[in-house]
Amino acid sequence: MLINFALAYLACAFLCIAMKRHSEQIFPRKKMSPTALRLLTTAGWLLMLVVVVLCTTQLGISTGLALFAGLLSAVVFMLALLLNYAARWIPAVGLVLVAVGLII
Repeated sequence: MLINFALAYLACAFLCIAMKRHSEQIFPRKKMSPTALRLLTTAGWLLMLVVVVLCTTQLGISTGLALFAGLLSAVVFMLALLLNYAARWIPAVGLVLVAVGLII
């Protein structure tokens, strides 16, 4: 379950970093190339699809989609808070979540 949350966080973080304004917030000294932004967008949507498949495989279609909606809400709330108060922590939080999700 925690790995689902971690992958949903990474998917939303990738989509967030792919936006110009947010990438400037998170990486103020780096300018992202259009190819990198396109790659991040594609990776974000693919990870989102992986999370939907994982949730529906684990709990069935109806409960899995409800879980996905809840995970997505929690992740977006977390990212919104991080973007406002600690934007540079977003990549580090993602790595910690994935590491903990893989261990547990």
